[in-house]
Amino acid sequence: MRVLVVEHDTTDIEIIREALEAEGHAVDVAADGRAGDHLAADGSYDAVVVNRHLPGLSGLDICRRLREAESDVPIVMLTAQDDAVDAANGLDAGADDYVVKPLRAQTFLARLRALVRRTGTQRSACYRAGTIEVDVRKRRAMANGEELALSAREYQLLEYLVRNAGIVLERERIEEHVWGAVFEEPSNVVGVSISRLRRKLGEAGHVIETVRGLGYRIAA
Repeated sequence: MRVLVVEHDTTDIEIIREALEAEGHAVDVAADGRAGDHLAADGSYDAVVVNRHLPGLSGLDICRRLREAESDVPIVMLTAQDDAVDAANGLDAGADDYVVKPLRAQTFLARLRALVRRTGTQRSACYRAGTIEVDVRKRRAMANGEELALSAREYQLLEYLVRNAGIVLERERIEEHVWGAVFEEPSNVVGVSISRLRRKLGEAGHVIETVRGLGYRIAA
């Protein structure tokens, strides 16, 4: 499952990210409403978790914009206010569930899983790019029909590339998604990891392209 988390509280971001990634899910994070709205609009997420109160654009606005665009993605709204009117406003704006902080990781995960099952919108568990196949549920990757021996970080990197096949991913975006932080310059951690991944992919490694000055792309 690929989840977008639009949240500005760093503690809550880490609680959600760690809980989701421990179950093998991919997580993208936006720290303000406008960035979150931009990411949510691409329609590639299985679920969106959004804070009610955000800088730039509110969680209510993000919900409304997604529903106006006829998106059926499940939306969980977070809030620090245990208020019936506030909850009603969130649900009326298009949220499917409403979770009051402080977050409890296991309860949050259970509600998110139930929501995705109920709405039936989870995207494919298998992604392919050329002869490369990634099985998200089993956290297994194959190339040319053979299973790859990848570290956890290498698997995350390959999954992120394959899920976004055909899209140029900037180095900073890869760092944020795979490592959870953007490294200070100069850093070649992404380039080194890409090189290792290409070697492990063998003949299939040529599908990972370096887009000079921009980032990396895996051919669709």
